[in-house]
Amino acid sequence: MSSWIVVSVAIPLSLGLGTSFTALRPGAIDWHRRLRKPKYNVPHEALLPLFAFLYTIGGIGAFLVCNEMILARHTPELVAARAGRLGLGFYWLGLTFTVFWPRLLAFGPSLKLALADMVVGGLFMFLAMIQFFRLTVVGGMLMLVCFASVTALGTWNAALVEIERSGLPM
Repeated sequence: MSSWIVVSVAIPLSLGLGTSFTALRPGAIDWHRRLRKPKYNVPHEALLPLFAFLYTIGGIGAFLVCNEMILARHTPELVAARAGRLGLGFYWLGLTFTVFWPRLLAFGPSLKLALADMVVGGLFMFLAMIQFFRLTVVGGMLMLVCFASVTALGTWNAALVEIERSGLPM
């Protein structure tokens, strides 16, 4: 059972950090300095640890849901299987969109595309959170933290879009 938690955390962590490392690594700060940022700016050095935390707790939540699907201790098996499949599907879709957000923000054609990506990723994380809560409260709480993090980053991205659109000073 312990090897499953390693897999559940290692896959999102390696996938997420592997694809976003070029945009988030400490040496790639030029794109972050060029942005016209709001006062509640996310420091560039905090982005990589934030995403590592996000992918880790999401992976732990996915593990808890898989574990509950296998054991089906507290829910009828059919409900557990359906909620688990839906929740994991939404989680992987949300993870996919969230993984590409740093690259779109740093190297994408516009901040609006990065914002749209984060909104879609946040929607899938929200749907996953609902399904995770149906199976395990702890897994749902971990997805709530993921959803809150994605929402905060999406709000920051929306502020960047507004500053770019209105031409407000930094």
